[in-house]
Amino acid sequence: MKEKKEKEEKQQFVDDGRTIAPMNGDELPSYRRFFGGGRTSRKARKQTEKIELTKKEKRAAARAMLAMLLPRFAIILAGFALAFLLVWLWLL
Repeated sequence: MKEKKEKEEKQQFVDDGRTIAPMNGDELPSYRRFFGGGRTSRKARKQTEKIELTKKEKRAAARAMLAMLLPRFAIILAGFALAFLLVWLWLL
């Protein structure tokens, strides 16, 4: 019994500084690194900063965005309406 206790006392945890799971952001998906303010090269920043659109192009881009988002918004509203209808019928 004394030998086991002595071995347990000798085997105390010692932090040697090794990392088992690095948390440097490489494990995140690429979109989280991009929108999270991750490091980007100067060349990539220059390319995104120099985009200038005319009024006509801005309107076309806004219409395209709305055309893409409108069906999704309608589906969400329909889901809320269906949930409201089911709760209303349930409480009748």
